[in-house]
Amino acid sequence: MKPHGPVARRGFIERTLRRLAGDALAESAWGDLEEEAGALSRRYGRAAARLWISLQGLHLILGLVDRNVFSPERWFGEVIMDSWTDRRRRLVAMVGVLAALPAALLVASGVLYSLSAGGATAQALDATLYDPQGFVFRVVLHPAVILGGLVAAVSLNLIPLLRLRFETRAGTVSATIGLRLRLRHLVIAAAGLGLLATLLVYSITENFAVVPGEPARTAAPAVPAASAVGAGWTAVRPSGGEWSVQRVTGD
Repeated sequence: MKPHGPVARRGFIERTLRRLAGDALAESAWGDLEEEAGALSRRYGRAAARLWISLQGLHLILGLVDRNVFSPERWFGEVIMDSWTDRRRRLVAMVGVLAALPAALLVASGVLYSLSAGGATAQALDATLYDPQGFVFRVVLHPAVILGGLVAAVSLNLIPLLRLRFETRAGTVSATIGLRLRLRHLVIAAAGLGLLATLLVYSITENFAVVPGEPARTAAPAVPAASAVGAGWTAVRPSGGEWSVQRVTGD
């Protein structure tokens, strides 16, 4: 390491300072920092001087940055959620329809299966869609494909409908959410939510049932043990049992 020369190289901090303050002001400020850093280097070492000049440069940059730089209103007063789908809204709608098809197929086939009640339609569905070894049953009707497709269909078609607007008043940031009535995306999103609700209701009613419990049985009171003796007989009753009578014969 050379004992002489600049303490720190002019890197990212110096370039950022030039962009914010201009070449003349940045050159003057950085020159002053290098002079003070040189004195610190001789006293505390080059590592300490580099850390100091870096911190001072960041302090200058933060002083030049607008205080409202992190305000949402500075960067976007209004956010239109379909900006990334510009000129692709038809493609988004088609993708949403395709993503919701497995769920629609499952619901429609389930309704037909219930209405058929073991008839020819139910047998045909068992041989095709509901065949455990078939591609449709193993892939298309897989729960991950169905739920993932519904989430994708709803999300993709809700994005073009949303509009966000940010406003700053009296030091507070308020956000307004608007919903635009675009029939195509609205219908697809509503259909996806309807299919999801149908599957959830079916799964709850099919797999959960209220089973009445057996009535509690009350135990009979315990009968204490007893014994009795009479003319020519004896009787014994164990605890909770019945009387046992025996004759007594004389020798």
